[in-house]
Amino acid sequence: MKMLLRTGYFLVALLTLSGCSSYRITVQGVPLDHFIESRPVDSDSLAAKRSAAYHNDLGVLLEKEGNLADALKQYRIARKQDPDLVLAYINAGNVNVKLKKLTDAEDLYRQALQQDPDQPEALNNLAWVHILRGENLAEAITLLERAIEADPENRYRYLDSLGWAMYRDGRTEEAIETLKTALEETPIEERYLRSETHYHLGLIYHEKGERESAEEHFRQSLEEYPSPEREKEIAEIGNRGIGNGKQ
Repeated sequence: MKMLLRTGYFLVALLTLSGCSSYRITVQGVPLDHFIESRPVDSDSLAAKRSAAYHNDLGVLLEKEGNLADALKQYRIARKQDPDLVLAYINAGNVNVKLKKLTDAEDLYRQALQQDPDQPEALNNLAWVHILRGENLAEAITLLERAIEADPENRYRYLDSLGWAMYRDGRTEEAIETLKTALEETPIEERYLRSETHYHLGLIYHEKGERESAEEHFRQSLEEYPSPEREKEIAEIGNRGIGNGKQ
């Protein structure tokens, strides 16, 4: 049963607002270990939790297939059956970001954080809602710093987000140093994450008018994680010329 319920996490790219098309989130299934606690759980409660986990994981599969409406339904059922299932709130928030329903996404992430204030994915994803809007960037930075503090062994997952938030908040040099640190700490097998960091550095150097540095990071972004959509974006950036405003 444990292996059936354990779907792990994977990273997905989202169409976003503000011209920057990639967005780091995690979509998560529920390990059965989630239910193993020191205190006794009555059979009815355990059955409800197991059913909620099933519906959450079914939502993950539907989301992978692009069936966002049905995925949302499954996440909603999961939350109803187990209101404490934090991942169902996060996953539903992620779908709403894909649908550009940022207010709904923010509400779901905040509900997740009410239950678990140190949940790093909820902290990261709420921060990205602020970044997409170009609002509350100071709060976004604080949220990402909290995510790093809560999950220090995997801090590389949040450094790119933090660097981009700093850039959007006008802290360009800090952003560059943070993104460079992200590249140093992100494992080589995390090619998508490394591609995103190179892309963000390319955007910053493009804005600074440093053409060669921008082009080098754009090249490395495509080498790390080839993407026709990203290649098109980079071409459009080049057509606009350097120093034409933040993404």
